[in-house]
Amino acid sequence: MFSKSEYERRLKGFQAILAQQEIEGALLVQRADTLYFTGTAQNLHLYIPRTGKPLLLVYRNMERVLAESPWEAFPLTGMSKLPELIMEHGHPLPKVMGLEYDVLPVANYLRYEKLFSQTKLMDISYPLRLFRAVKSAEEIARLEENGRVYAQLLEYASTVLRPGMTEIELEGLLEAKARTLGHETMLRTRAFGFEFHFGGVVAGPQGAISGYFDGPVTGLGASYAHPLGPSHSPIQAGDMVMMDLVIAQEGYQADATRMLVIGEPSQKMAEAYQLSCEIQERARLALIPGRKTGDVYAELVDWVERETPYAGNFMGYGQNRVRFIGHGVGLELDELPTISKGAQEILAPGMTIAVEPKFIFPGEGAVGVEDTLVIEGEKGARFLTHAPKSILRV
Repeated sequence: MFSKSEYERRLKGFQAILAQQEIEGALLVQRADTLYFTGTAQNLHLYIPRTGKPLLLVYRNMERVLAESPWEAFPLTGMSKLPELIMEHGHPLPKVMGLEYDVLPVANYLRYEKLFSQTKLMDISYPLRLFRAVKSAEEIARLEENGRVYAQLLEYASTVLRPGMTEIELEGLLEAKARTLGHETMLRTRAFGFEFHFGGVVAGPQGAISGYFDGPVTGLGASYAHPLGPSHSPIQAGDMVMMDLVIAQEGYQADATRMLVIGEPSQKMAEAYQLSCEIQERARLALIPGRKTGDVYAELVDWVERETPYAGNFMGYGQNRVRFIGHGVGLELDELPTISKGAQEILAPGMTIAVEPKFIFPGEGAVGVEDTLVIEGEKGARFLTHAPKSILRV
């Protein structure tokens, strides 16, 4: 739980956006958004007026909301009560109201449209997400603590990895250990249909198997119904083992990747991994306030194409290549900004980004590195995840 002053800062900052957009109030329902402003993950509607205190209208559980949130809360017995409750608690019905169009089900939107028939509804999603992208010192500290958990997991992995164990077996041991270290298992994403879990432990040729997942490394997965991440395939000596995990504590998620191998890596894989580390360092130095993220992406891809022998394997291969190198992280795994082709976001101090340059070789495997960083100043971004970068040989 954060300090009350932190929640007040968030409220005032978002209200300034409402004023700038000439929106009289915003009605928020997405779990990550309501958690961000209220400090509770209970089932509620949050109405934020352009001025004044927020209005928490709670389906359930009121007792937990009152114990967890610094704001007053009131019971909500049904969506039809929303307009009268807003007025009952001292707010006029807004002439213009913001909604989270990017995640709001159409059925819910149509109900709001009917309930607020005299109100113009507008999309507040992008400015809200961009506001949340800049983290406070308290939020950054949460993410950095997750980085320490990942470092402990990497060390633990070296004690349990053995030839013949399956990818699922290794990931299961790592997840159990992570739970004892504080990991919460629940991962939040914003994109529609984005199903994710602890992360991805993939080894050898399975690391190069592509799929529906919009990322450079997919893996075979447990079955056709869960075609993502670890499989029942055994890990063999010489396989490059990718340990791409998301650690979540108090809702905040940090993303990191390191490589392990039983025995020695091939010269090709070792070289590609070193290139990944160099690309990440170039990204770190390029991530300075005021730069456009799409420009950073173009700069890095241009260097890969000019200076490495594996440009055709960078961030995927053929039609399976993805057009990003980094993504925002926080309460959601797919936050703004993205280091991606054509992205227009301007970097600002406090933004937190997972930078993940990776190379994928069909039939052989995948190698790469990933760390969560925070944008700070002219000397480049700062690492929030600090696990050793050398390939861990077992």
